[in-house]
Amino acid sequence: MAKKRKKRVKRGHPIAILIGLHDNDAIFWRIFSETIRLHSKINRGRKRRNQDKKQLFHFHEEIVNTLRPVIKEGIRSVILLSPPKEEYSDEFLNHVNKHHSWLIKNGGNQVVFSKIIGNQAKTQKDVYYLKTQEHFKGIVDKTSNQEGLLILAELAKIINKNEKFSKILYTWREIDHELKLIKQNPNLSKPNYIILTEEFLKNPKNRNKTHRILQIAKNLEIKTKIVSKESEAGVIVDKFGGLVCYF
Repeated sequence: MAKKRKKRVKRGHPIAILIGLHDNDAIFWRIFSETIRLHSKINRGRKRRNQDKKQLFHFHEEIVNTLRPVIKEGIRSVILLSPPKEEYSDEFLNHVNKHHSWLIKNGGNQVVFSKIIGNQAKTQKDVYYLKTQEHFKGIVDKTSNQEGLLILAELAKIINKNEKFSKILYTWREIDHELKLIKQNPNLSKPNYIILTEEFLKNPKNRNKTHRILQIAKNLEIKTKIVSKESEAGVIVDKFGGLVCYF
């Protein structure tokens, strides 16, 4: 008798990165709309209480270096989890303030950091438990919304610029056409961002076309952001019809 094929769990779209900061390691999880998946792990080398300043510095540098390619992809929501009564999240944020202020200053790489207290985020079971907690859902939604507002602040500046120096597209047809041109001529300028609502993405009328645009954007290394229509960022994007792309 043939074995039943295991049903593949839908991944959904990327939302944020969760970093579990523990006594002996840091574990990175990618939070998607449908699931949470392990990304990578960094060992401290020694338990936190046995680390000197130099070892702590290198540990934090490894975290930043792991974040760099993720930020380049366009994921700028980062949630730091540390155990009760520990200051691991604050230690890392102090390191960022001192040595990597580009992560928190206004600009295309600015990251929204949030902190949460939890026993640990070491295993799939841990993060699935977290996912069921209302306070965790709340912090994920809040962080993602703040990231969306950062992107839309850039859009607001572009709207006020001279049309010679900016371009804003509002329909999938315009965006699809522009992406085809970029594929044909890699020297053309790429969009800063494509931002849309979850509702626009799920709309059966747009779904296949929208997924195609997002896949092409990914292949061209163009940043995308999907926001909930109910969020502050989503309300703004919905005024544009649910989809907006800007240069």
